[in-house]
Amino acid sequence: MNESHECLRTEMTVVEFTDSGCYSTPLVAVNIALALIDGVIAVLAFYQLMRIHSRNPQSGWTCQKVFHLMIGFSNTGYGIYFILTLVAACKNWICWSNSCGFLVVALPKILFLAAFLLLLSFWVDLCHQANDEDEDDCSPREALLEKANKPNLKVSSRRRCCTVRVFPVGSRQQVVILVTLLILMLMLTSAVLIWIGLGKNPIDSSVVARVYVDTFAVAMLLLGGALSCYGQHLWMCIGLKDE
Repeated sequence: MNESHECLRTEMTVVEFTDSGCYSTPLVAVNIALALIDGVIAVLAFYQLMRIHSRNPQSGWTCQKVFHLMIGFSNTGYGIYFILTLVAACKNWICWSNSCGFLVVALPKILFLAAFLLLLSFWVDLCHQANDEDEDDCSPREALLEKANKPNLKVSSRRRCCTVRVFPVGSRQQVVILVTLLILMLMLTSAVLIWIGLGKNPIDSSVVARVYVDTFAVAMLLLGGALSCYGQHLWMCIGLKDE
């Protein structure tokens, strides 16, 4: 059990302790710097959200607002994780090196992934809208702007009886929600297996953590590749075809 506990701790973070049990001064400085950077990004994201909402409060929750909200909460979670990591090391929190630390760092990662999945779905919608409008001899730039500002009739009819306004959820946004829920379930399952694996059983907690981290890294790489492809395609639709 102790060997599995130490392997998991090493898997989750690079550890360098002083005699008092806390991190060494360089690692403390790095964690504080990362927490400050994440805090600044979170403040900027929330500020941008409030600025967009103040300019057009009648539009309700748009894709752009939800994106900034998720980025803000994601970076807030990262900042909390870096601070709690220092506290947990000095206070010798046993739970932190088991599954609590895994959960705290996994949640902002999932929010970050979901935010850019949402951005990808929006870009895909814009690209397909531009292609459809291009067949009708319409400027791609005008098509993209029309898609971005086009109201949803079903949502507009519901606004009369509902006070909470949400952005239109299309089929691609539903896929984003489904993928996010699946990753969340995978994260919770991994956390439970990590906790169980600390006991006397065949489950290796370090292997479970490594499989989850590798799987998430592959998902982030695929998302980055998709964003690059659709970003280039979107740039070509807006810039090159209008020349």
